[in-house]
Formats: sequence, structure tokens, C-alpha cells
Amino acid sequence: MNDSDALLNQLKEIIQTFQQSLQSHLPALECEINAIITNKVQNKNTIEYNLDVLISLTDMGVGNELFIKLLDYYKTIDAEGASFYWEEYDKKEE
Repeated sequence: MNDSDALLNQLKEIIQTFQQSLQSHLPALECEINAIITNKVQNKNTIEYNLDVLISLTDMGVGNELFIKLLDYYKTIDAEGASFYWEEYDKKEE
């Protein structure tokens, strides 16, 4: 194994560790998202704050399911606002 292979493997391990760290925070976010949906929270600022957090996590490969779950709920409250987040999410998927 040459130096570039070793560096590549080390970088891969760092990224995997970072993603695992992010994953460890998802249960708390999931509780918050479930509470928003269960309690039928309609405060757009609260929902959009959580969507912003989740869309940032999707950039790093985690939180996609939670983002879509909250977005599905948000479209029942503000279809136009939800459309904006769908478009942003779709841009990231391309």
C-alpha cells in the first residue's frame, strides 16, 4: 500500500466516523419531528428551522427520511413553503 492509498483510507475512516457521529443525534431529532407532527404544530418558523437542520444533514448523507417525513407534514400547512424545500432537496439530489 502506498502513501496515497493510506491517506485515502484514513480519509474514508474519518468521513465514516463523522457520519456515525451525526447519526447518533438523529433519535433526538426524530423525537422532535414526531412531536411536531403528533401535536399538529403549525408554527412555520419551528417547522422551517427543523427543515433547515435536516436539509443540512442530508448534505452529509444522514437524515433524509426525517426530512421527507417533516416535509410531507409541512405541505399540509404551507404547500408553497414545502415546495421551496422540495426544490432545494431535489437540487442536492442531482
